[in-house]
Amino acid sequence: MIRCVASVALVVAVILGSTWPTLLGKRIAFRDVNHFYLPLYDYVAERTAAQWLPLWNPLDHTGMPLIGETSTAVLYPLRWLVYSFPLASDRLSNESLISLYLIVHLLLASAAAAWLAKSIGCRRLGVLVAAIVYPLSGSVFSLCCNPPFLVGAAWIPFALGACLPTMSTAGRSRSMRRRIVIAATALAMMVLGGDPQSALHCVMTAAAISLFHARGQFRQARRQGRTWMQCEFVRTLLVGVCSGALAVGISSIQIAASLDWSRQSVRAARVAQRSEIYEFSLAPWHAVETLSPRPFGHLFPVHRRIANVIPGEGRMWTPSLYAGLVVGFALLCRLARPRSYFVDPWLAVSLVSLTICFGHFGLVWWLQQIPGVLEHGDSAVGGPFWMLCQWIPGYSSFRYPVKWLPIFAIASSMVAAQWISSDRDKVELPLALMLLVGFSGGGVLAHLASQQWERWLPIDPDAIPVDEYWGRLDVAGGLAMIRWSCGWSVAVLCALVGLRRFAGWHDQRRPAIWIGGAWVALIAIDAITNTSTLLPRVDVWRERQLAHQASPAPIARTRTLRTQAGMWPQQWRTTRSVDRPLEVAASERIAWFGRWHLAERQAVFNSMVSIKSRSYGEFWWSCNHHLQHLDREQRAAFWQAIRQWLAIGAVSHVDGHSATAADGLTLVSVQRRMTEPVRDLRVFTEWLPEKPLRELIPELVLRPGLPLPHLAAAPPTSGSVTAPVAGSVTAPTGRSARVDRAADGTILVRCDTDCVLERCVYQDGNWRAGLDSVAGDSSRSLRVFRSSHLNQAVLIPPGNWRVTFEYRPWWKGPALAVTTFAAIMLGILVVLPNQFGMATVRGIVFFLIRGRLLRSFRPYTR
Repeated sequence: MIRCVASVALVVAVILGSTWPTLLGKRIAFRDVNHFYLPLYDYVAERTAAQWLPLWNPLDHTGMPLIGETSTAVLYPLRWLVYSFPLASDRLSNESLISLYLIVHLLLASAAAAWLAKSIGCRRLGVLVAAIVYPLSGSVFSLCCNPPFLVGAAWIPFALGACLPTMSTAGRSRSMRRRIVIAATALAMMVLGGDPQSALHCVMTAAAISLFHARGQFRQARRQGRTWMQCEFVRTLLVGVCSGALAVGISSIQIAASLDWSRQSVRAARVAQRSEIYEFSLAPWHAVETLSPRPFGHLFPVHRRIANVIPGEGRMWTPSLYAGLVVGFALLCRLARPRSYFVDPWLAVSLVSLTICFGHFGLVWWLQQIPGVLEHGDSAVGGPFWMLCQWIPGYSSFRYPVKWLPIFAIASSMVAAQWISSDRDKVELPLALMLLVGFSGGGVLAHLASQQWERWLPIDPDAIPVDEYWGRLDVAGGLAMIRWSCGWSVAVLCALVGLRRFAGWHDQRRPAIWIGGAWVALIAIDAITNTSTLLPRVDVWRERQLAHQASPAPIARTRTLRTQAGMWPQQWRTTRSVDRPLEVAASERIAWFGRWHLAERQAVFNSMVSIKSRSYGEFWWSCNHHLQHLDREQRAAFWQAIRQWLAIGAVSHVDGHSATAADGLTLVSVQRRMTEPVRDLRVFTEWLPEKPLRELIPELVLRPGLPLPHLAAAPPTSGSVTAPVAGSVTAPTGRSARVDRAADGTILVRCDTDCVLERCVYQDGNWRAGLDSVAGDSSRSLRVFRSSHLNQAVLIPPGNWRVTFEYRPWWKGPALAVTTFAAIMLGILVVLPNQFGMATVRGIVFFLIRGRLLRSFRPYTR
């Protein structure tokens, strides 16, 4: 018990040691967590505190479903606990809460990896190694910049361990009930946390491994005299089916909302482009990062990533794959023993998942490296990810091959846990010597090249890569970092090999606790050194201070249009600064980049969201196509008409050609201004039939005033070509209509003819409207039409009416019922005693069917 508590405390200390700056007033400032999830989760926390099930988000575009956007994690229990815990939510800032959220999932990933290592029969030292290297691997720790994927990575070991057949060296079969509970919970948490793709990858991995072992398991069952129903494959199949059904039931609200929104999204409207599908493909040369932390340099805070000069490098997903040299060395040792490839699945899973991450670097790409071979062919053909996109319907919509990296990380962690739990192999010393020579030579070459890289390296000084954030590539600094990386690998390799041989020589002479302590210390130091500089961190107080100094004057809360010219300061591209992460973080906050407008509770029409509506995508395509034929004055008139049509009352402009100085730092220049008054409620006595956006957009500036709404309702037979806005009294034809908003927000419509009430809110098919007479003598429900694609409207008959709108999705009732039933079933499985076996179930069923139930249907006779 004492050893167990000490082991847990040690692992927690190592993980906290890797994240300690975020506990002392700093936060991670890179990619999505910097500008997307930090303000988003704060807004979601406010909404969930006010409503038990918030469904609609009015602050993005012209409104969109809140739960339908999967990444919001509205229903994820751990997000709710972190943001709703009284002590945390009252005393911690939003930045501290997101840091706490990330640390909780790193600890959860550590516990899950330890549980999986223990379930496959690893020793205590192997369990500790898995608990450290998995959450602190570059593939997982870098997901702190993308919290939904970190959620998926945290639950992957639980799902895999429960779905896979029993592989414990003890040979005991685990309880099916326990496996179903763990697998269903893990899969449901991935979906609710915003990462359904990881849940799919877990199911695919477990299914592939189970099918691979099915033949052997059937043979083993036949030799032991058991039926095929008692085979381990059948048990695993039942666990997978039952846990999958329970997971779908528990997360049915999220699934229903996401499917309902996705079917009308821009992704469903068109075939994804190849560049979108294969974006963030991992270049094959980055496999070297399993053995060294920075063999290609580093991107921030100063641009020293030498890999950017390699043709075909592409965009960076994770700064490094490094999980500690123990993981890379264990993989090499296993690869050097071909006979052990099929002893257990983890080596195969790690290799296959890594090759899937290569994405467009498929079989054709390898052939294209031969001059003159398949020069115009698709490089992705023949690769594992290409096969998945071809064989699995709809898989290409997930995109990003590197999302398989958590599967690679957990599989390689299991290989390392098994390797360190095994005896020393004779191939280890030759492999270590080869690596020692390679890293020493690489370090020497990097040192020599850093002195006169212009003569040594085939790099054109005028073609050096420039990053819009981190500036011009520092080649000499990148080579110096490669030299340090090789030197660090040499030092760790010497300690690793020496400790491995020392443990074999003195296994019987010294207590195992000292050997284990030395191993854990070495692996912990290696992991902490890697993660301490893996992602940039900024001081929260200083970032807020800079943003306050450089932000423009606040504007009234109204829907805003973001515009830009060059986006980020040009000085960033030509200069280098160790404070660049701070400049970027403060500038993104100032510019409302991503979803920073949610922190101000401001509505932005063209904000960044994870799933855009089809109508929104068609709108911007039509606008860009139409603007090509307009001069400057026509463009100004066009955007004014757009603002009136969509009730956009302000503009936020980012000027990348200028910059704002604050405390010696270069920040973005932003201007915000209110435009002409707009109304989000208006009434029309004339309307037109619905037409495509590409035809509607050019007509906006052809008529004075507001454009007539286009909706799928029969227009009146005659009338004027224009209609009054709210507040006017009479249309040119003599027909009148008026709309007012009462102090309590009630919409009041007075008209003497049929009219259309339009409001600037998107209709996704789930809005409902009610019509009540002001006199109180009648009421009815109204159909809400989609108006001009981006707004919504209802038809109002003559009279004085009170109109109410309610967002009531069709799936809400059925999904709540399914979720409740699945939660009850999961609760029954949790509290069901282990002694409640199949014999008891058969006895109860026999008693009910053959006893009392059938007796009640027998005819009464005396």
